[in-house]
Amino acid sequence: MGGDDDFTRGQRLSIVDFSNVDGGIVSGCFGDIKKFIKNGELEKVVAIIKSFTPNALGDLTVTLKGLSSTISGSIHYKVLTEEGFGKAITVGVALILHNVYVFSSKQSTHYINITKKNMVNVFRKDGGSS
Repeated sequence: MGGDDDFTRGQRLSIVDFSNVDGGIVSGCFGDIKKFIKNGELEKVVAIIKSFTPNALGDLTVTLKGLSSTISGSIHYKVLTEEGFGKAITVGVALILHNVYVFSSKQSTHYINITKKNMVNVFRKDGGSS
């Protein structure tokens, strides 16, 4: 996780503990997305929610910060309503995601869409998870 201040100590330790069980979770970053994308997807991602705004469909439009850069995306409304993650989703939480599809409108513009199948875990700044 490096020295990034966005990942607080308790949160960072929880993510490390979780990733050790999962066999190492972080395989890429948004800054060099082309290097880590396989078949249009990122296999495993850890990102902090920097901002979010509800949209007319009930989804959340989000800005996520990875280890070295940011990316825009959306979180599908079913993640918020059916998976029990809704109350945990707030600015500052870390999301652990897998098999996240990346949309690319231009070579340097990327957007991710987070659905129920992408969610692995949510870690609050205090180190708790959902």
